[in-house]
Amino acid sequence: MNFSTNRSQRMKTALGAGLAAVAVLGTFATAQSANAATAQHPAKAARTGSAPYVINHYGEENADKGRAERSPAHLVLSEFTSAQGLHWKQWDGKQAVATGKVTGNWCLETCLDKPLNATVTLSDPKTVHGKRVYSSFTLKLADGAGKYDAEDLDGKRPLATS
Repeated sequence: MNFSTNRSQRMKTALGAGLAAVAVLGTFATAQSANAATAQHPAKAARTGSAPYVINHYGEENADKGRAERSPAHLVLSEFTSAQGLHWKQWDGKQAVATGKVTGNWCLETCLDKPLNATVTLSDPKTVHGKRVYSSFTLKLADGAGKYDAEDLDGKRPLATS
């Protein structure tokens, strides 16, 4: 009887140690996967930490006051230009970079129905009302500015910050 009790106790101890090892390995694997996903998709890192926000005036509910967002799919860059279908490739403490489609009142005749391919870069974070927000943007059309004469296509421009 003593032999059976010791054997049963040893089996329980071994089973407990095995389960603990699996839990530790599972935790390690989950952490490794999360780190790898963040390294492969930097924009996902924007959802955490101290990455700045952008004040977005997209949508009727946000038109007046804006809304602090990270990695938005649609973004109002200025009163003249907006972007849609944004795919964020970078979002960190210094800048955010996305590709997508843009339209503006400077190209209504040609881009209202066919928005233009562009790269949007947000930069110059500053603190406004206790939140870090990007304060500037640069817009670069995929085919170059060409015939479009617009301030929003000329270097770094200010973003709304409140």
